[in-house]
Amino acid sequence: MGARVHGATLRGIEGIPVTVEVDAGRGLPGFQIVGRADPVVNESRDRIRAAFRRAGLEFPPGRVTVNLAPTELPKSGAGLDLAIAVGVAAARLPLDPARLQQTLFVGELALDGALRGVRGALALVSAACVPGRTHAVVAGPMLAEAAPCPRIEALGAADLGEVLAWLRGERALERAVDLPPPAPAAPGPDLADVRGQALARRALEIAAAGAHHVLLVGPPGSGKTLLARRLPGLLPPLEPAASLEVTRIHGVAGTLATGCVTRPPLRAPHHTTSAAGLIGGGRPPRPGEVTLAHCGVLFLDELPEFQRTSLEALREPLEEGIVRIVRAQGALRLPARFQLVAAMNPCPCGWYGDAARDCVCDDARLSRYRARVSGPLLDRIDLVVPVSPVPWRELEARPDPAQTSAAARARVSAARAQQTVRGGLNARLVALPDAPELALARDARRLLERAVDGLGLSMRGLVRVLRVARTISDLAGEAAVSRAALAEALAFRPLVSDATPGRS
Repeated sequence: MGARVHGATLRGIEGIPVTVEVDAGRGLPGFQIVGRADPVVNESRDRIRAAFRRAGLEFPPGRVTVNLAPTELPKSGAGLDLAIAVGVAAARLPLDPARLQQTLFVGELALDGALRGVRGALALVSAACVPGRTHAVVAGPMLAEAAPCPRIEALGAADLGEVLAWLRGERALERAVDLPPPAPAAPGPDLADVRGQALARRALEIAAAGAHHVLLVGPPGSGKTLLARRLPGLLPPLEPAASLEVTRIHGVAGTLATGCVTRPPLRAPHHTTSAAGLIGGGRPPRPGEVTLAHCGVLFLDELPEFQRTSLEALREPLEEGIVRIVRAQGALRLPARFQLVAAMNPCPCGWYGDAARDCVCDDARLSRYRARVSGPLLDRIDLVVPVSPVPWRELEARPDPAQTSAAARARVSAARAQQTVRGGLNARLVALPDAPELALARDARRLLERAVDGLGLSMRGLVRVLRVARTISDLAGEAAVSRAALAEALAFRPLVSDATPGRS
């Protein structure tokens, strides 16, 4: 007696199809799982035996062998419990063979036969997107996350008995359309809460419009964190494809609250986060903060306090939007297209250049502090913004209606619409001086020539200045990059040779 059913396992943020082959033959009683199963998968033998007993089912009396194919692929997690249990049951019970072949089974079994959810429902169900698969049966708590999977109908079950009854055609399972509609995403903090800081507000709007990276430099309490946490509210909602990708990532990481992610995520790891926690890794490899911030914002507060190795590992994701993790067990490629917003003090004590307080840092201490942010990393940041303490007259002023997050988001969406026509966001534009997308005005081209010679811009710095200038012109509705837009972009450009990274 034998049976074949379909399950899935996780590899990074992807679901990999697994074929569960069951042979229940004669011999001494035994239950063996082969096919590079990790300890959690092997422990399913005891869970399945107990679940069969509680459900009133007879476990095959002879030797039961389960093979998880492909055998060279490591299998991990408890998500294969349901597929193995259905395969063992199919070796003895008359179950609908068509449904067995057309369905993917995902879920963890409790000792009483109840089904529990596992991480990565959307990624696991996506493994069913192959010819011949039409359904995926998952644990009830996983249904809301698995429902958006295209081309596959997800069904939810409460326990093993319900799944077997459905396979016999005796009952229907819960469908996604029967679930209550998800609650709308809570609005984030509003830009109107920020008083003063006109320059920083302007920089955030430019950054949001073109997906540029920002560094806020200022003394303690000047509002750097307040400003940074309002950037996601300036971004438009995620496109459907991006929403599915972000939902899959957060489902695998176990950080998904419910349903689909529709707003750009904000990740703000503590400065003690390790390089593996920031970039990704572990055994098995799991996404790091840069991947969790995909299509959203990564906020690094107290930037110089992060480990040097962690900061230097950000270089490739900032340029390419992906993370490549290579280990002895294999290579993994994770998406990491995020906007970096970093904040730092101008010096260790925080008061360098402040008019009201004296800095107590000597030159050696100041140099060591600034050296923690390397030149190559600083060269990848588009906008360096000085943030100064806000005077009282600006603190008590009423907010400008044009400076709310909703108003800024409308301007950002209009600018991004122009970029979509050109083929993508400005942060990823191939911005050479003779590129047709730029169309530099004549006086802007003369200013650019003087800036390249006088400021010593690297080629990367030049490209990033042109990208920011293009965004500023988009916000102004200008077809060509004006001299004023280029001058504003140059004012935000960091000079990596300068001793003061907060210079504007």
